[in-house]
Amino acid sequence: MNFKFSEEQKLLREAVREFAEKEIKPYGREYDEKGEYPWDILRKAAKLGFIAADVPEKYGGADLDYLSCVIIAEEFCRADSSIGSALVAASLGCPMVKYFGSEEQKEKYLPKIASGKAVSAIAITEPDCGSDVAAIKTRAEKTDNGWILNGTKTFITNGSIAEWVVILAKTKPEEGYRGISAFLVETSWRGYEAKRIKKMGLNCHDTAEIFLKNVFVPRENLIGKENNGFYQLMRFFNESRVSVAAVQLGIAIGAYERALEYAKERKAFGKPLIEHQAIQFKLAEMFKDIEAAKLLVYKAAWLIDQGKPDPALSSAAKLFASEMAVKVTYEAVQIFGGYGYSKEYEVERYYRDARVGTIYEGTSEIQRLVIGRMIAKKSIF
Repeated sequence: MNFKFSEEQKLLREAVREFAEKEIKPYGREYDEKGEYPWDILRKAAKLGFIAADVPEKYGGADLDYLSCVIIAEEFCRADSSIGSALVAASLGCPMVKYFGSEEQKEKYLPKIASGKAVSAIAITEPDCGSDVAAIKTRAEKTDNGWILNGTKTFITNGSIAEWVVILAKTKPEEGYRGISAFLVETSWRGYEAKRIKKMGLNCHDTAEIFLKNVFVPRENLIGKENNGFYQLMRFFNESRVSVAAVQLGIAIGAYERALEYAKERKAFGKPLIEHQAIQFKLAEMFKDIEAAKLLVYKAAWLIDQGKPDPALSSAAKLFASEMAVKVTYEAVQIFGGYGYSKEYEVERYYRDARVGTIYEGTSEIQRLVIGRMIAKKSIF
């Protein structure tokens, strides 16, 4: 690995941090309690080019490299775990359109996401299958003018607020993963229904179950080639898992900084907590793991920018950063003691919000499986 942040990336971090401190950090508790999507903050971030930042300028984006997108995600979630990750997820459907969509699809669907006027989604998981993509049951039956979709998707981020969703469906069921296609579905179309799901954390996120009942999809809304959806999805995961890793990294940093500050201010047995060796050891472990996660996440993003995405490294970054975030937020709550368990302090929310990182976008078990399969095929060193 031979990279360093460019001057532009350093300036970007400063700009994002300034925005996040002012427009995100003060409102975390409010949006968590209301359980509402932060539309007003999304629009402010979009005006500065921080939403769907990797989308090309001709479609309304800032055309930033992936390492820059990682910086944005990290800084957003450092400021607030829930609002930050909601903003990052606004463009979930964009990569499939950006890489595999037609010119007409890109022109029609990408600009509204980059401008903050709408959010997108991608629907893969189903009630009976999550990690096993080849087992999805949603069907797409071909007609003269397009396709008819039927099925149910669940735990879909932005599922009930998105303007459009990328739907993975079986177009050739007997072919398993070789018979999956991706479709661009507008949520206003007849037969599309969504019901919001209540969760442990990320309360200002929209997470929904989607019901597709004879949804007609025009022929031109097939994304890329028919029966090529699984391979498109694998490309999507190479980047999306790094994005999740950056979100988890930001959450961990935010929790660590709050715990460090509290340890300097809070006194126990006649001296600040930070002067107690037990607390120093906790903070030392947190610092060490965060710094290690940075190297994994930044390297994975850098390789994407070099045109050499590494599935094993993307999975390693997601695996390590998500498990690290759970550990760091746990220790942050522990340092705060009883106050950490109360809603008076933000680390309680960070702990709840971090937990899903080891589950969505592929569980920790799946990440280990991906890494194991990759290293079984070839040496990665």
